[in-house]
Amino acid sequence: MQSTLRSIVSRFKNKKIAVWGDLILDEYVFTSAGRVSREAPVLVTEFEANEYLLGGAGNVVMNLLTLGAQPLPVGLIGKDAAGDKLRGLLVKKGISTDHLVSVDRFRTPLKSRILAGGDNTKKQQILRIDTLPPDNIGEESYRELVKALWAVVRDCDLLILSDYLGKTVTPAIFKTLRKESPDTISAVDSRSHLLDFSGVNLATPNEPEIKSIFPQRRFLADDDFIQAGSELLDKLGADGIVLKRGQKGMQVFSRGQKANVLDIHGTAQIVDVTGAGDTVLAVLGLGLAAGATLLDAARLANIAGGIVVMHEGAYPVRLQELLDALP
Repeated sequence: MQSTLRSIVSRFKNKKIAVWGDLILDEYVFTSAGRVSREAPVLVTEFEANEYLLGGAGNVVMNLLTLGAQPLPVGLIGKDAAGDKLRGLLVKKGISTDHLVSVDRFRTPLKSRILAGGDNTKKQQILRIDTLPPDNIGEESYRELVKALWAVVRDCDLLILSDYLGKTVTPAIFKTLRKESPDTISAVDSRSHLLDFSGVNLATPNEPEIKSIFPQRRFLADDDFIQAGSELLDKLGADGIVLKRGQKGMQVFSRGQKANVLDIHGTAQIVDVTGAGDTVLAVLGLGLAAGATLLDAARLANIAGGIVVMHEGAYPVRLQELLDALP
């Protein structure tokens, strides 16, 4: 198996992967714990430093980059400070920003995490503030987004949809894309809207998402998830489903084949699950673009996920790390 997986990874290099999704700016504000305020029963902390990272679809982009691929992000950003910072991070990494659509009166999604701790203690997150896009986005902005999508889809090996409910990924545009470019291989991770992306080649729901799709089901045993995954495969008309089950690993569903179960890679004593789903999506997409079967792509994604959950925050897996971890 190792030679097969190594061969697949060797074909990751320079694969062009379009990432259509909600690009999020992650801000980490590091503070030192001080005292309780006299104004209210709240903690007063002192600012030390802040750090900005790419989140959401941006984390998918980063994983693709560190695995040797050529990510092509497509999405909406605001003409605001967060948008400028996000664009700057992409440029600094050598990632094209040609297909980002800057929109007036659009707030670039921003997740600000406030961390506090003493001089000799680990800093803990005490608050998160989300800045979200407005509900109404003009049709002209979506037309520009469609143009940007057409420009990359014609020349990419695979299209990844990273839907964090930030208004960038819409079922209507996907439906048109499928009609105009039926040969484009697509993989989607969608928060709450998965059933709206009928016709996608691959979907990667987690346990809470599949439970919300089948609210009448009790999910008391592993077989309940296997039955639900098989039904979801038919509902979407997809070629494959990879059900992420956290510490219980993955269930892999391929059309016309029996479901496969992959145990979690590594230890169950994880450090942080932040961004693990993005890593899984990126590696699955790269595997398919490299000509792997869904099961082999899932094996690689399972290993990659086991690596990133041992790091704090959204950690993009490195190519050598993945190779070193192959069984």
